[in-house]
Amino acid sequence: MATTPPPSASLQQLLATILARYADARASETFGKEHPLWQTFEQLQQALEAHSVVQEHPHVRVTWSVGQGNWARVPWIALLDERETRTTQHGVYVVYLFREDMSGVYLTFNQGVTDLQRQHGTREARSILRRRAEQLQTLIPASGASFHTDDAIDLRTRSNLGKGYEPSTIAYRLYEAGALPEDDTLFQDLATLLEAYAAYMDSDLRRTMADEPAAPEASEHSAATSTSAPSSSFELAGGFQELAAAIRAQGFIYPDWQLAQYITAVRTKPFVILAGITGTGKSRLPRLVAEHTGGNAELVPVRPDWTDSADVLGYTDLQGTFRPGALLEVAHRAVGEDDAHHVCILDEMNLARVEHYFAEVLSRIEDRRPTEDGGYTSAPLLPGPLSEEDAEWQRSHLPPNLALVGTVNMDESAHGFSRKVLDRAFTLELSDVALDRWEPMAEAQAPTPQPWPVAAWQPRATRLAELTELTTAERDRIQQAVDELIQLNRILITAQLQVGYRTRDEVALFVLHAEALRDAFRTEAGESVDPLDLALQMKVLPRIVGGSASIQRVLLGILGWAVSGSAWTDEEDARDLLERWAADGRPDRIHGARYPGLAARTCLMWDRLLTEGFTSYWL
Repeated sequence: MATTPPPSASLQQLLATILARYADARASETFGKEHPLWQTFEQLQQALEAHSVVQEHPHVRVTWSVGQGNWARVPWIALLDERETRTTQHGVYVVYLFREDMSGVYLTFNQGVTDLQRQHGTREARSILRRRAEQLQTLIPASGASFHTDDAIDLRTRSNLGKGYEPSTIAYRLYEAGALPEDDTLFQDLATLLEAYAAYMDSDLRRTMADEPAAPEASEHSAATSTSAPSSSFELAGGFQELAAAIRAQGFIYPDWQLAQYITAVRTKPFVILAGITGTGKSRLPRLVAEHTGGNAELVPVRPDWTDSADVLGYTDLQGTFRPGALLEVAHRAVGEDDAHHVCILDEMNLARVEHYFAEVLSRIEDRRPTEDGGYTSAPLLPGPLSEEDAEWQRSHLPPNLALVGTVNMDESAHGFSRKVLDRAFTLELSDVALDRWEPMAEAQAPTPQPWPVAAWQPRATRLAELTELTTAERDRIQQAVDELIQLNRILITAQLQVGYRTRDEVALFVLHAEALRDAFRTEAGESVDPLDLALQMKVLPRIVGGSASIQRVLLGILGWAVSGSAWTDEEDARDLLERWAADGRPDRIHGARYPGLAARTCLMWDRLLTEGFTSYWL
């Protein structure tokens, strides 16, 4: 355990003690005021406060932090002018920042990050901080030649804190462990930054920065990269039309109704499965949408040997080091960039058994709760405790700005999906192809989509009971969806496949959210596509698998109900319809049916059952 330096220790000795002992304390020693390093930081505070360099600035106070409950990855000692700020979360100040690996300590002229991020989101806050840093660098006196003013500060940390300090740092100097200068140099450097700090306090720049508009300076790229808070000028329908046109301009073929179906599904619940034959753009779709709406998409290929959550969430190796999993890292980045929508694409999701490697995530998807800033967030993803050093990973969760999209090739599925998985996802099929359409839209016609605010992706509710301020039309639409599910349950109960409250709420909420894109739910021929028809296909049909007599009765009943509103009970009832459907080329819509898409898909499943003795949504 660390020992306490003598009371007369110099600034150099105190810094050296922290650099030498802190990593071991964080790795294996109990956090608290009784620890000798806590006393070392107190001595360091006293040494700074007692020195004439600090006493020349009567409004400056010294404070420090080694964490709250756990040892911090990046401890710090700050000098704050109480007229400017009493916290490192906002304002301008001088601060010593220790590298996470304790290879050195920086003396920096810096700015608070936290409050700006809360007000404007991560990206916009960083833009503001960079602009302000450039202005504040003009205050560094000639004696500050040893300080750097670039953005190359490296705290050697895995946390988002390290990223945050790059744009916020105005000037910095690194003191490497084992090569700390004598106190005369250390205090001379501190005097230089405190001089710049005093100049800032007395300058017009301080007032100008306080009064300036929050928005960052416009640039030729700002329209494509900014994802600021939602404004009244953003309309989802208009943003959708720009997005659809931009995707077409790149030569990708997704019908408007299918694109609207994907967006509405993600908005309703951030877990979507894209099914279809190989090469239809399942993994490309979420990437294109993210690209053209100012979001981020990351691809995580699923491996057949995934038998638990280690590769998804992480594990602790034999040396006791925690190795974060692919999804945990994506979630961690999404938390740190809360002004951009993030998508994690789990490619070939059913190469391994989803319920094995994704069990914890499935549970977290269901326990999301509303946040103060809007949207829904989950409890921490990791089920068990980690070491104090890895406490940051322990807090990682599914934030409101993250969606999970899985892809599955229906022509070579390695594993089926359990009902537990299907009940928690929207399942979309992308199997239609138009091989004759290969020329992209003319370049001059391609629009530049505006970025979508994160709020555009957030649902109105996750349960029907949470909805407020419903119009009469909305209430009627919800009731229609509920009434249809009640009728379907009378058919599904034959095979004990009836849907529950979760499915009821998600079908109704999908229909409700689809109203924002009502005009997009049309085929290229101009035919209306009913969102309720799509919702029933996504949430009901994937549950039906097998070849038993009860499955036959369910499929036959759904087919009759989708066509005429009454369940069929005799195979002869379906014979003529099946023959006409096959003669028409097995279309994906049956004209004249109550639910054209549901009827056509059920026809396909019924045909497979008759010819192969087994059927499912996936084969």
